[in-house]
Amino acid sequence: MARRAGLGDRAAFEELFDRLFPGTLRFATHMLADDPVLAEDVVQDAWVKAWQALPEFRGTSKVQTWLFTIVQRTALDRRRRRRPLAVDNEILEPLSRGDARTTLTDRGEGDPERALLTRELWETLQLALSELPWTQRACWVLRELEDMSYAEISHVLDTTPTVVRGQLHRARRTLAIRMEQWR
Repeated sequence: MARRAGLGDRAAFEELFDRLFPGTLRFATHMLADDPVLAEDVVQDAWVKAWQALPEFRGTSKVQTWLFTIVQRTALDRRRRRRPLAVDNEILEPLSRGDARTTLTDRGEGDPERALLTRELWETLQLALSELPWTQRACWVLRELEDMSYAEISHVLDTTPTVVRGQLHRARRTLAIRMEQWR
């Protein structure tokens, strides 16, 4: 499919987009401290770059891994160019998209107390994730939310699987401490 898209087949590219866009947007949103507007811009830029680069895609990795690499680099570049801003309450506002947060919240549907607890759990996790260093956050999101292997994550982040394991271990340890109240 990537080869066909690289040759200009718009239908193949649309199918790739339909399959992979939700994951790339989820990843960018988590990596950019839940700024959905910035995440959408980053993902749009990344998909444009992917469309332009598809003819040179060699197929040495999965298309998903290649796309997440482009999104990761675009998000990191955009983050570096932005000035740091004070933490805003918007970080804790839920996204209106059907992502993992919505899935978690839906589990409490019909039970307002359970829905409230689920939402509070998700908000606490989001805050804890936003406090992780970039690489730890990327490793955790790609492994736990996007279900990528260590090899795929190392390819996305241009590092080794050993570094991914270490970063993931540190992220999990930090999150376990921050989420202690939810055990």
